[in-house]
Amino acid sequence: MLNFLKEKLHLDVAGALDFEQILFPPPAEELFTGGITHPTIYIWDAWMFAEGQEWNLYTLASPRALYVDLGLDLAVFRDHLPHHWRRFVSNDAGKTWRDDGEVMKPRLETDLFDSRSIWTGSVLQHEGCYLAGYTGIRNTGDDHRPKLQALGLAVSDDKRDFRPLTDEPLSCPLRDYEAIRDMSYYLGPRDTLGNNDGEEGGPILAWRDPWLIKDRNGTVHMLWGAKSTFAGRHEPVVGHGIVENIAGTPRLKLLSPIFLPDAENFTQVEVPQIRYSAQHGLYVMMISTTNKKPDRSPQDYLFTLRFYVSERLNGGWRPVRVRDITAEKRYPGIFFGLREREDGKICAFYNMPFDDNCAETLRHSLPAGLEETALF
Repeated sequence: MLNFLKEKLHLDVAGALDFEQILFPPPAEELFTGGITHPTIYIWDAWMFAEGQEWNLYTLASPRALYVDLGLDLAVFRDHLPHHWRRFVSNDAGKTWRDDGEVMKPRLETDLFDSRSIWTGSVLQHEGCYLAGYTGIRNTGDDHRPKLQALGLAVSDDKRDFRPLTDEPLSCPLRDYEAIRDMSYYLGPRDTLGNNDGEEGGPILAWRDPWLIKDRNGTVHMLWGAKSTFAGRHEPVVGHGIVENIAGTPRLKLLSPIFLPDAENFTQVEVPQIRYSAQHGLYVMMISTTNKKPDRSPQDYLFTLRFYVSERLNGGWRPVRVRDITAEKRYPGIFFGLREREDGKICAFYNMPFDDNCAETLRHSLPAGLEETALF
């Protein structure tokens, strides 16, 4: 795929620097007001990390040039091409955003687990540094299997220059196949992992979008989108593990799947994001779901945001709100945080980028303003 791009761009070895700048464009000079419509990148999934008055919005980004200038089909190529993490900073509660540029990128032209692309994750402050859980996409050399995912861990001293903590992933469906299945998680046949066509009875491989959060004891948990075959049922779940030995060689202690009481209504969980309400002693989780199946027509696809609450991270999640976003042409939500309304209701406030079905002026941009949903 990289050679294909270089040929399309008429670049030789001497054009490597230009190639890097095309794939990972430098920061935009403008200050974004009223949302983010970026001149050189598309915004995919995004997630927020706040520290004091500073809001750090991390986005999965892909260069517009590949689609607009080269004419590549977004629907066909987007999961085959390298994405990167980008950081936007706001000090006025999201009214304006400054582009800080690329903060993490795939390790291209290697044989590592993040050699094709990197996908969604999260950021967490931990012992004087900043941890990033992220999804690595391996270059299998097979363009029919462009979605082979693994869970990685990176670190930064300044919230912008993230470096992988190890060349090995915390968890990899290929490497850890039997151990993952032994814990009642679903994985398709080994030779189909990461394929384009979807797995048995559902959409593509789900071992992605790790969300890092500390429990009340300070233990670092990782939760991600996954699937299970517990008791013979094939259903979407939230993966769960504890990150151990962070200061040494990090490892993931894999725990049982987190089952959702309304999982019969969807086939895939994506981008779980969790906030904690100390006032109520409740964790609040927002997930994006779809009902995609290999035999279901795209006209019948549904996309929803779902909110749950629980007193603990490892289970007991209760649904509190569902929002159907199918007709809105929006991408998975960004869970900014929780706030209390004047009437005492606790609300989630969030945003959702526009998806690739919109006009070019809106496509993969971030709308202005934040939305609220009352939870309890």
